[in-house]
Amino acid sequence: MKKIVIISTCPPQQCGLATFTNDLKQGMELDPDVTVDLIAVCKLGKEQFDSSVRFVIDKDRVDSYIQASCIINEEYDYCILQHEFGIFGGADGIFINNLINNLNIPLITVFHTIIQDPTLRKKEIMESLLKKSKQVISLSPKGCTILKEIFPNQDHQKIKMIPHGVPQFDYNQGLAKQKLGLQQHFMMMTFGLIRRSKNLEYAIKSLVGLNLPDFKYFIVGKTHPHVLASEGESYRYELQNLVEQLELQDKVVFVDEFLSDEQLKEYLTACDIYVSPYQHKEQSSSGTLSFAVGAGTAVIATPYWHAKDLLIDDRGILTPFDDIEAMRENISLLYHSPRLLAWYRFKAQSFGELSTWRLMAKNYLELLSNRTTPIRSLEYFENYISFDMRREA
Repeated sequence: MKKIVIISTCPPQQCGLATFTNDLKQGMELDPDVTVDLIAVCKLGKEQFDSSVRFVIDKDRVDSYIQASCIINEEYDYCILQHEFGIFGGADGIFINNLINNLNIPLITVFHTIIQDPTLRKKEIMESLLKKSKQVISLSPKGCTILKEIFPNQDHQKIKMIPHGVPQFDYNQGLAKQKLGLQQHFMMMTFGLIRRSKNLEYAIKSLVGLNLPDFKYFIVGKTHPHVLASEGESYRYELQNLVEQLELQDKVVFVDEFLSDEQLKEYLTACDIYVSPYQHKEQSSSGTLSFAVGAGTAVIATPYWHAKDLLIDDRGILTPFDDIEAMRENISLLYHSPRLLAWYRFKAQSFGELSTWRLMAKNYLELLSNRTTPIRSLEYFENYISFDMRREA
């Protein structure tokens, strides 16, 4: 029996990293020879975790990281670390070094944010993780490339790419629309924690002047907790005011909720177009984009790193940054061209069926074992689908 522990934010914390961790845990536990526990990172006493959380690291206390390392060494065979600079304590999250430097079991580190030009301290943290880890995971080919460029003298065989996993969708769009009361509507959607980098005003402005009967654009998600702490709901209010100024109240719908997995699957299955208008190219992974492709939606995205990797082979449409007219034309094109819309949806669905959490979790388990893994090189993933993933599907 393999005993695995994952270090991360965890439900009921509402963030993409917590969702990723929960989904990976459930996928790995489909193997009867595996048990998976969690170690949560938060400000102590802020959350009530369930019994799957073995220990809670107080993110701002160094001794808490050392205590966690002792528990891990004593009770587990393998450790998986979900890394984001913002979730750990100390400058740039440097306290995590106090944990990893005390581990004496195999470690896999999953980099959710990979920066092309990191500060010296961030680079030192990344290098420490790379040295200590048995394997380092990027969620996109671009992330692997950047890691190899930043650390040319490190062991590049450690650096692997495993795509972001997605739920198993049933692709029954008609039923999903019926459940949401949207049978007669063409549905465009964006979901995820709301913050300015999502550039949602770009998508809203692109709807001006479009003659799209029965069209609805759903902006689904709560404000990011860090944004809420620093500026409250000011960005959401700005978006709502923009909708009113442009007289798009009949087209744009705000759903101020953090959706459960089942709700999210319902919305994404009902969705015709998913729009991902990030304003910066340096976005090496996006769980929301992965989910949208996995659900078989027709995606329109700006050409940030992960979108350029994921939307190859007609899995979606790339539109230039801040080019409202191009976004408008692409939305109109898919709305008025059912056959083209169906093609993009088919191509996205075909990939989604190969990237379920069940299959991605198998890849993680292979990396923890001493067997040859199905993820042999970055070149093997040029088209984002390996032979082994095809075979497993």
